[in-house]
Amino acid sequence: MPYHTPRRTRLCSPYGIDQRHRRERWRGIAGLTVRLAIIRQRYTPYGGAERFVESALEALLERGVAISLYTRQWPNTRLQLIEPVLCNPFYIGRLWRDWSFARAVCGAVAKKAPELVQSHERLLCCDIYRAGDGVHRVWLDERLRHASAFKRWQIESSFYHRYLVHVERRLFASPWLRTVICNSKMVRDEIHERFGLSLEKLPVIYNAVDSDVFSPELRQHRAAVRQKLGVPESA
Repeated sequence: MPYHTPRRTRLCSPYGIDQRHRRERWRGIAGLTVRLAIIRQRYTPYGGAERFVESALEALLERGVAISLYTRQWPNTRLQLIEPVLCNPFYIGRLWRDWSFARAVCGAVAKKAPELVQSHERLLCCDIYRAGDGVHRVWLDERLRHASAFKRWQIESSFYHRYLVHVERRLFASPWLRTVICNSKMVRDEIHERFGLSLEKLPVIYNAVDSDVFSPELRQHRAAVRQKLGVPESA
């Protein structure tokens, strides 16, 4: 199965459009709306990446940013203002799944030519990549550290792992990649050391915490309820 190479024209844009035109559109013309494309293969309303999108939606809309979500399936969600773009090619197995989605979504992005593309998947047609899963090569090294000889052979001979490592390396070397959002300093340092990206391109944005659910005030509330109902702390 060949690795996917995005379309390129003139200035080698991965979207099949002139990069100079994209920059002019990004600078903006009065009255025009900026369109942000977000790529997420599996969108579930309760995932970490999805919560990241939801928390930013209101602020983006206030700033005149229209959002298109490129995904395989669109579930019932309260995000009614997002335009879903379904890219759901047939696949068998996880290698074909990831490769076919990357190929389909990069083709769809090339046709619509949004001003900015943020991906939560490892592919080559994005301006911003959110490294929510860390560095796959580092994860493999950790798995191999204490693995048996047979298990090491299984992992190292896996076409799927080889594909992810290959695409990951090409992604971080892409001339179109502007920023990689890291959810920890550890991930930032791993990308910096292994792929040579400057720290300026590796901002750390921690996963959001719902202060209404995880609030220190809840401890006081629980203590008051326990005392009122006569429930011991050890119960």
